[in-house]
This record gives sequence, structure tokens and C-alpha cells, in this order.
Amino acid sequence: MAGFVNALKYTTKETRPDNSSNNSFSSGHTATAFMCATILHKEYGMISPWFSIGGYTFAGLTGITRQLNNRHWIGDVLVGAGIGMISTDLGYFLSDLIFKRKYTDTWKGKTDYDRYDAPSFLSFSMGAASGPSLLRTAELYDTENGSPLGMKLKAGTATTVSVEGAYFFNTYFGIGGRLKVATLPIIADIPEENKKFFDMDGDRYQGAPVNMFLLDGLESDHLGMFDMDLGVYGSYPVSRHFLIGSKLLIGRRMNANFSLNSVCRINPQIFDRRIVSEEAYKQFYQEDVTYYMQQEDLTREDLLQNQYVDDDFLSIRKSSTWKIGTGISLTYRYKEDAAFRLFCDYDFASPRLTYDLKNTWTDEEGKRPSRSCSRRTPMHNVTFGGAIVFVF
Repeated sequence: MAGFVNALKYTTKETRPDNSSNNSFSSGHTATAFMCATILHKEYGMISPWFSIGGYTFAGLTGITRQLNNRHWIGDVLVGAGIGMISTDLGYFLSDLIFKRKYTDTWKGKTDYDRYDAPSFLSFSMGAASGPSLLRTAELYDTENGSPLGMKLKAGTATTVSVEGAYFFNTYFGIGGRLKVATLPIIADIPEENKKFFDMDGDRYQGAPVNMFLLDGLESDHLGMFDMDLGVYGSYPVSRHFLIGSKLLIGRRMNANFSLNSVCRINPQIFDRRIVSEEAYKQFYQEDVTYYMQQEDLTREDLLQNQYVDDDFLSIRKSSTWKIGTGISLTYRYKEDAAFRLFCDYDFASPRLTYDLKNTWTDEEGKRPSRSCSRRTPMHNVTFGGAIVFVF
């Protein structure tokens, strides 16, 4: 569990919601809590279900409080929970192999089961999903007919966790569903030339000679997606231990609210009297410069070195759309009621994403003008992953 968590923390380097560090993804506290809950469930769950209910309740509360304390994003918590459960089952499985034990938990039953038993199941899985390389956005401008942003939103490899189950009427056919959460990393790519001329605070629009703030870039973030699917499942028993599975699902995909913050710095040209006259400096810049220097007790040199983060520079509104999915899997049933599964899933959705550009600072009334556009983005997602499976 610790290996999985720390490998993700120090490769993704995601900034925490409170900006305290760059090791937010995934949540180690949540992973530890769900690891303990799963051990409690395996050791005592068949004595009384209240052990399992209590363990997972407190584990869930751990994840919730990590968000309420502004230490983790929801994707960090969900992936941490998946790591905790999957790591624990992997540990029990390896314990079986190393110590030659027939049973190491309370999911006991007969050892001689029939390969043609109906393979109804409940599974917990984790995987990596490809997605669109770019999100479709319209060209965004600082003002009407002003300077273009020229931004491209590049998408990386998503991390997914899911809960899936199906009831089989016979050996080959069943119905079921899946709940899946994916976090898709988004990086904003903006040409350097556009950063220089993009009007961040509307001064140039009002007649200022140069921008007071220069855009350094946008902070990366993750777009959260939640899928709910129902459909038909198929299974073919190759042997008593190995099964090949398939499915065809239809459902809804919901995208969470998403925002990117701008990172800016003060333009040194505002202090160059060959470019900005004393009169223009007093009219457009002096009040803001004085405010920042007094607010943080800075010298002019310090001011030019500082970076300024503007929250919600660009946001994507939450939305939902219909989707379809299919997939194949290979399941290794190492005892009657427990198995491991490798899977490859394909999902398609085409959400209409609405982008709100809020590039100006708030006015005296606390309002911030925004410009909006909507684009439909086809998302072809192929997910490779593994799952722990409880067979019943």
C-alpha cells in the first residue's frame, strides 16, 4: 500500500487544495484507513457484519475529513481507498502462495466447486485509462476582438477506481452494473508570445500602454468523471480456475466542476519610463503597485520576483451525458469465493463542455466578467487494470 501511494505521490506531484505541498495524489491517510477496514472485514466480518460496517464507515469518514480539511481533492481520496482495498487483498493472496495456506481470511467455503457454477460477482478495481489527447475548446480572447489566448488543454492518462457487480442466471449470462470514478490530468499549453500580450486585468483595454500582469501559465489540475452503467455480462469457463468475461453497458457520465488558476507576475516595463510615462504610470499602475508593496511589505525588486495566483481563471462547468461501454476480462478464481481479474474496457461519451474564461480581477462590487463557449468533446477511453473479485 505504501509503495503504491508514494509512487503516485512523487510521480504525479499534484498540488494540494491548500497549496501546502505537491504530493496530494493519492491520499495516504485514506489508503491506510481502507487497508485497516479491509483487514477487519476479512478477519472478523463473518463473525458479525458490524465489524465490516464499522470499519468501512470510519474509513469513509477519514476520506471525507481529508477533503473537509482542504488537504485532498476527491480523486485523491477515491484512488487512495481503491489502493487500500486492493493492496490488502493482494497481500492476503501472496500470503496464501508463500505459506501454502488454503485460507487466510473468513471468506471460506468448499474447495471443490464446479467450473459451470453461475459466476455472480462483486469486484473492486483500479486501472489506467487513455483519453482524448486534447479537449476541444474555442479560441478565447481577453476582450472582444482582443488578444487570443491560443490555449490547448492537453489531457494525460486517467486513473480510475470502480465497483462492479453482476448476477448470473446461469454459467454464461447475467445482468449487472458498474460505478466508476476517473481523474483526468489536464495541462494548459499556451504559446509564449500569447502570454506577453494577453490582457489579464483590462488595463490595456482601458488605454494602458502595457499589461501590468504578465501571464506565466495556468496551474494543472484533474478533471473528475463519474460513470454509472447498467447492462449485460457474459462469461465462459475455460477451466475451473480461469474464466473469460465480456460486457455491454449503457449509462451516464457526469463531469465535475473544474478550474484552472492563472499564475502571473508584475511586468517590469511599467517602471521603464521610456515605455510608460509618469502620467500613464500614475493613472494605470501606481495604485495597484502601492497596494501590493504595502500589503506584503515588499521592495520593488521583491515585487518583480513574486508570483500572483488568480483563482478560477478558467473553469469548466459540471455536465452529464449518455455513454456506452464494453470490455473483456480474464479472471483467475483461486478459490470458491475469491478471484483476481485483469480487464480491458472501452467507453465512449461525448459531453458538451462549457468553458468560462474569467481573466479579469474582481471589480469593486466583487463581480468578475466572464466569456463562455461550449464544445462537444468525443472521449474514447480504453482502460487497462486489475480487480479483486468476490464470487457468490
